[in-house]
Amino acid sequence: MKILVSSGPSFGLYFPVVPLAWALRAAGHEVLVASPESMAATVNGSGLPHVATYGPMHMREVMLHDRAGNPLAQAGTEEGLLEQVGRGFGRLAARTIDGMLAITEAWRPDAIIGEAHAFSAGVAAKIHGIPWFENGIGIGYRSDIDSWTAEEFAPELERLGFDGLPEPDMVLDTCPALIRPSDVVAGQPMRCVQYDTPAPVPTWVFEKRDRPRIMITLGTILPNSPAGPAIFDELVRTLPSLGVELVLAMPDEAVAKLAPLPDAVVAAGWMPLTSVLPACDLTVHHAGGGSTMSSLIAGLPQLLAPGVMAEQRDSAQRLCEFGAARQLESQEVEPAEVLEACRALLEDASYRDRASQLKQAIEEMPSPGAVVPVIEDFVRHRAVGAAEETE
Repeated sequence: MKILVSSGPSFGLYFPVVPLAWALRAAGHEVLVASPESMAATVNGSGLPHVATYGPMHMREVMLHDRAGNPLAQAGTEEGLLEQVGRGFGRLAARTIDGMLAITEAWRPDAIIGEAHAFSAGVAAKIHGIPWFENGIGIGYRSDIDSWTAEEFAPELERLGFDGLPEPDMVLDTCPALIRPSDVVAGQPMRCVQYDTPAPVPTWVFEKRDRPRIMITLGTILPNSPAGPAIFDELVRTLPSLGVELVLAMPDEAVAKLAPLPDAVVAAGWMPLTSVLPACDLTVHHAGGGSTMSSLIAGLPQLLAPGVMAEQRDSAQRLCEFGAARQLESQEVEPAEVLEACRALLEDASYRDRASQLKQAIEEMPSPGAVVPVIEDFVRHRAVGAAEETE
């Protein structure tokens, strides 16, 4: 089969689909990744071919600017954040729809796979009668943003004969059932297998240690938030008093904002989370999809400082309610609050027990390789049905 994989211009959107793309290619299928031009090097670096749906761009362009390019103020309320994110994905779909349609028409894939917000891919799939599979991101997202996406994407949808957003033919659900919201319908389960950009594994991962180790990560987006560096600067100054080692897994420019670093820091810079987290006891981060899932896969408790994204806040709330994490409620971090939360997460065994339950639940889900036959069967049956209808 020929499989077209669609993604937006973001590591957080692309990385979750890489393992399934690999699995499909390993099974003998032809895979092509379609995304904005700025993702070409990242896609090629993951070992997959790339074709551009649009020119160079960054997610900030559609999230924080209107269609005319005018800057938008960051929303300050939950409802405002949901609308801003939803409209941002609508503008992304509007930018990439013509490119997706042209690629689909020229390459004629047998199936299209996209992350949860890849609605230009969904439209292209429906127009050409191609099965569309939605690859889940982390523990899911707030589906109520879709109404805002539909409103922003409405001119293109109407032009192409749609009265709303297309529905995927199958959702490949990476959220463990233990923390799936009660109002969300389960899809085809698929284990989240994290993909990291290639990087050497530091030697300290394999060395013995005599004190707890905490990893702090900013993910790939928060360093651009004005509040981000201030929050994590406070964490870096506060946590060493617990008698722990700190690992700062973040881009060099973010590390530079935290200098000078305390002696308790054993590593700083960009590093592959999936390789280093097994050598840690606790993670502190912004509740982004990649950081959250990497921590869950490693079975680690988490201290969460959600950023401005509504989806980050939703993930943090669900993990806290399950008992595998604690959350910093305010952007104004109080040192005493941080110390108390980290001490509890390290010393109260219930947090690690609940995190271990989630780790086991993830491991019991079908791997991307095991889901490939499900995709093959669906595409085959769809093709047979279409052939029978034309007879």
